[in-house]
Amino acid sequence: MFYGCMEQINSKYLIYPKQKTTDSAVTKLKLFYTNDWHGQTDNIGGILGGSLQFDSSTKGQKIDTLKLVAGDTWSGANIKKNNFIVNLMNYMGFDACAIGNHELDAGTKALLDTAKNSSRTKFVSANLKTTQGEQLKGIETSFIKEENGNKYGIIGLSPLDLKTVVLPERISDINVQNFEQTVKSAQIEIDKMKAQGVNKIIILSHIGKDMDEKLAHALDGVDIIVGGHSHDKIEDIKEGESLVRSKSGEPVVILQTGQNAENYGILNAEFDINGILKKVSNSVIETGKKKNSIIEDIKNFEVGVSPKVGSIKEIDSLPENRRKAPSQWTAMMADSMREALGVDVALINSANIRKVPQIGKLTEQDIEESAPMKNDLLRTQMSEEQIVSGIKNAAYRSMGATDGYPGLLQCSGIKYTIDSNGSLLNLSFVDKEGRETPVDINNPSKTKMYTVALDSFLANGKEYPEMVPKSQVEKFNYDKDATMINYLKARADKEDLVIKDDGRLKIVQTSQAPRQSSSTRNI
Repeated sequence: MFYGCMEQINSKYLIYPKQKTTDSAVTKLKLFYTNDWHGQTDNIGGILGGSLQFDSSTKGQKIDTLKLVAGDTWSGANIKKNNFIVNLMNYMGFDACAIGNHELDAGTKALLDTAKNSSRTKFVSANLKTTQGEQLKGIETSFIKEENGNKYGIIGLSPLDLKTVVLPERISDINVQNFEQTVKSAQIEIDKMKAQGVNKIIILSHIGKDMDEKLAHALDGVDIIVGGHSHDKIEDIKEGESLVRSKSGEPVVILQTGQNAENYGILNAEFDINGILKKVSNSVIETGKKKNSIIEDIKNFEVGVSPKVGSIKEIDSLPENRRKAPSQWTAMMADSMREALGVDVALINSANIRKVPQIGKLTEQDIEESAPMKNDLLRTQMSEEQIVSGIKNAAYRSMGATDGYPGLLQCSGIKYTIDSNGSLLNLSFVDKEGRETPVDINNPSKTKMYTVALDSFLANGKEYPEMVPKSQVEKFNYDKDATMINYLKARADKEDLVIKDDGRLKIVQTSQAPRQSSSTRNI
């Protein structure tokens, strides 16, 4: 059935069916939703506050309520911390969580153990299978939640690019279906629930907004898609963008709250007697990005009190798009790698850093949360030509992409300037005494060699093919969070740290028309 007339009021839509529905036949749902927390416990405190307010505002009302999170709730392989986050989800009353890529950072077994011990929140995925094609034990494809006699079907979907964004050895025992197979699996779950009289269907998706739109058009019977993975903040209900049509022409609302637990959403929805959306309004609310004493106390109890490293007096915040801007915290982390490994140059991909600590007390946990993805550090040799080529191509690709993929290279031992289109304008090597040596960026030396520190992710060549080592590699079984902790602890100013942009990476505006392409990848 097609519904044609819609009226937008701020972030509201009134959807008028051809046959009017009496108020007594309307089902009202209030949905609390989030996605992509990435283990950022400072911001999760704001999610907790919003959840408690949600509970208070709906108490005693004759209205259905659900709480859903669309994956990547944690980040990294710290199993104690990941279990702590699941305990928080249970405490807040989340009904379900999609399995994103970061739920698998510690491997398949760790996820299954965590899911098994979850007292309330169900982990769901219909397109994640064992290598034998079977459903994972303890992971549900879908389930039905009943509220005030009304039944809601919840289906989970995992990222289609899972095998490229999780270390292969950690998920060698599972596969994710491609898009066509995922559509088929989702439709099977929808049809199964419709056969049981369920006509209000929600998909918890971690496949990205663009794929969510394609999914909505390909399915029959879905009403709401709570999405993640692409880190979009969808505030308004807009026809053709966040309000699309299913295969049978029925309205489908697509939701997403951004990343790093910076926001949560509340959707008010009304369904007619046939389970078709009649009216929706959406609000996306900032969490405040402040440490929550309750969260900190629980974390200290469950994970352990994190040792103090120092105190921050001033610090630049994480850029809105960390892939396309200088970050002094990331640059200082590169300094720590350079010092620890005793090299000329250290390189970090911008997307590797997920948070910048706040002013005040700085703990080891703060630093570990800023770089949660654990890689090995490597020391090798690279020619001037290889380094310049890697920086040049990363800048050109990143600044020309709307999402900033794959991200600029943040450096220690190098200063460089690019324009806003990503063209490299100049580059100098900087020795440990601060002396600069300019490079001919159009004719860099193939024989002049530098010792370089980088991590195993940057060196694997998937996103930065120029950075694959061509010389012998020394491997160290610790990551940049460990070097940063030691580096800052040894500083004389550790109790009065000022971490502000020092100009080693500059971006100047160009009058030329910007190049724009979309090449979303998410890690």
